[in-house]
Amino acid sequence: MDGTLVDNLAYHFLAFEEYTKREGFTLLEPVSLKINGMHSNDIFPLLLGDEVVAKYGLDRLNREKEEVYRDMYRSKIAPIAGLMELLQAAKKAGVKCAIGSSGCRENVEMIVEGLGIADLIDASISGSDVTHGKPHPEIFIKAYEALGLKAEECVVVEDAVNGIVAGVAAGCKCIAVTTTASAETLSEAGASMCFADYSTVTIEQINELLK
Repeated sequence: MDGTLVDNLAYHFLAFEEYTKREGFTLLEPVSLKINGMHSNDIFPLLLGDEVVAKYGLDRLNREKEEVYRDMYRSKIAPIAGLMELLQAAKKAGVKCAIGSSGCRENVEMIVEGLGIADLIDASISGSDVTHGKPHPEIFIKAYEALGLKAEECVVVEDAVNGIVAGVAAGCKCIAVTTTASAETLSEAGASMCFADYSTVTIEQINELLK
């Protein structure tokens, strides 16, 4: 979802920085692409350390940071170019679509509502539904199971190295949109095809990967 349906990574970075600044936390390392695709449960120990996490608890840290993010981004939601046309083409062709996002359920619901794509999405798995975050494959395994499909029948669309690694580990073919990483980096991680947005992507290309 983040970086694949909407180009919103900058707002997540800003939300981490704003929230930690507001609470007086010291970042152990800068907010960077290293965390892209990771679950917040894995991000906070990395950025704040185990002592802060133990004191405040992951539930509180996650909830409050995501509230900051949603307040920042809600009025700015916009699809990546060509997304709506591709989702509509998928629906017409009978291709099932699922969201597999490390974001919490509230974030997924906000984006689905903001884009108006509820009728184009057949299932959604959020970070609230999994035990292990990307690059672990759990989120994509649960996504294709929710669709009633097998790994070899699915193509994962990702923007992050952690997501591509997770998709490959789940047994799926992967394609990448280069909103947050280069085509070279994403190809090295395992993406079969890379593109800047969805304006040149077709259902036929996706089906070709599955042959």
